[in-house]
Amino acid sequence: MQRMGLVSVTLVAVCCGASGRLSAADTQAQPVASSPDTLVPEVRKLSAARDNDARFDALTALLQANDLQYTVEPVQLEKPTSGDEGARDPRVQGRNVVVTFGNGPEVVVVGAHYDAVWIADKTLSRGAVDNGASSVMLVHAAQALRTQRLARQIRFVWFDFEESGLLGSADYVKHHAADRIVAMLNYDINAYGDTVLYGPPKGGANTQLARSMVEACVDEGVDCVRFDGLPPGDDRSFGARNIPSLSIALLPATEVHQLWLMLFAKGAGLAPGFAPPIFGTIHSPGDLPEKVQGADVARAQRLAVALIRRVGSP
Repeated sequence: MQRMGLVSVTLVAVCCGASGRLSAADTQAQPVASSPDTLVPEVRKLSAARDNDARFDALTALLQANDLQYTVEPVQLEKPTSGDEGARDPRVQGRNVVVTFGNGPEVVVVGAHYDAVWIADKTLSRGAVDNGASSVMLVHAAQALRTQRLARQIRFVWFDFEESGLLGSADYVKHHAADRIVAMLNYDINAYGDTVLYGPPKGGANTQLARSMVEACVDEGVDCVRFDGLPPGDDRSFGARNIPSLSIALLPATEVHQLWLMLFAKGAGLAPGFAPPIFGTIHSPGDLPEKVQGADVARAQRLAVALIRRVGSP
């Protein structure tokens, strides 16, 4: 996730029942989340990488270990780019990693960036919260959904160069402009907490997609708060093409509401200069695997699977 200044947000309470629930047969077939005990060690392996090429190696090794076939799409740059912390990613070529299920004419992209940011001291952030946990979580979501029959093609995409200006997702959208992409779900910051915050990027708002999100939250018993305007993420590349999109994150309830107060209420009720703890974690040496809670990542996975099933079979 990239940092940004203040943005406008809207708080929406999730109450009341949901329509379009899964059938009894689908409910029986619905996969369960991975064991929390397996998730944190996998995030630790990804976070041990000393550069983003090594993170690619760790991610693809995890896909292979889960018997998930993938393709690699190169992302070519003309020159190294600088992240928002001022340090440069020295690479001029990156790689998006793609796992595809189904053959429907319409495509749902489910994404998370796997690269980490180069911070001011010219070392790579460990990137456990931003965005190792989401990357690992989507590997297991793909594993859980691999045998499901959905009406739409599902493409899990692990984007590169997000921390360098969303370049991996922008390149993906450019080269897949002819595809019938009907929705994009972006997972960024899903390492700990009990409350989901979500929202569309500019150009990505869609009533049906928003309804599917609310229904999945209700069905999974997860508290969800809508923010109209989250920090920049790969969903923005899709919103720029007017593709229905959502960015989805997970934090503790108190922190979600602190973030809402800071962004929407100009800090009312918060101590002067206070910022939610997440801002002290991401893009810093403190973005460590010790902050990742396996049970919370498993919660995020359950919700992701429920939402993908809904969007994949409208």
